[in-house]
Amino acid sequence: MTVPRATFDKDKEEIVQKFARLIERIPSLQQIEQTSDGPVAFFQVKVSALNLLARTAGENSIYFRELLARGGDEKQVNPSILQGILTAAMTDFREGFMADTKLLVSAEVFADFLVQATVLLENDYKDAAAVLIRAVLEDGLRRVCISKGIVVRPRSGVDDLASQLTKHNVLTAVQKGEIDGKRELGNSAAHGRFHEYTKADVIAFHEFVQRLLAMII
Repeated sequence: MTVPRATFDKDKEEIVQKFARLIERIPSLQQIEQTSDGPVAFFQVKVSALNLLARTAGENSIYFRELLARGGDEKQVNPSILQGILTAAMTDFREGFMADTKLLVSAEVFADFLVQATVLLENDYKDAAAVLIRAVLEDGLRRVCISKGIVVRPRSGVDDLASQLTKHNVLTAVQKGEIDGKRELGNSAAHGRFHEYTKADVIAFHEFVQRLLAMII
């Protein structure tokens, strides 16, 4: 069974593409003024943009705050401002200037640990790999909480951390549900219940943690 190598590049490029697709959907001022569904299309893009910015840069970021304040209301719309903010955010995200510096360093560390987990899996050490991946997931969630200003207890586990991130709209309910399912595997590994999962399960756990951290860091 082939074990995927750890990398965050693909997921980040997918986020860049999401920015690009939103920019392409921004209606022109002429479309907004001349068609009945123009304003609706504008606000659909604006809401999607706010959601994407909240998840990538945070609600305290300059991108989110500027779009919220200057992106237009029900009486006035500003497609050029929306386009400018999204373009700037996309460029900064692509070039690595959007994320928290500490999180960028953490991402490199996490990638190294996930590579170690890959090597363990390739040599059929599924249990050691599962424990390592679980540690990466918990530490990753904790660091994201700290970067977002979310207060967590020192001994908070994966469930508490994920619940706080969901409460603050960093994680979606779907992502929280996926974490709930995967953390059971990590708990089984941590408590020596190695018979409760397979190597294939650990590979899926590895892929999930890699994809999740790429989305929220």
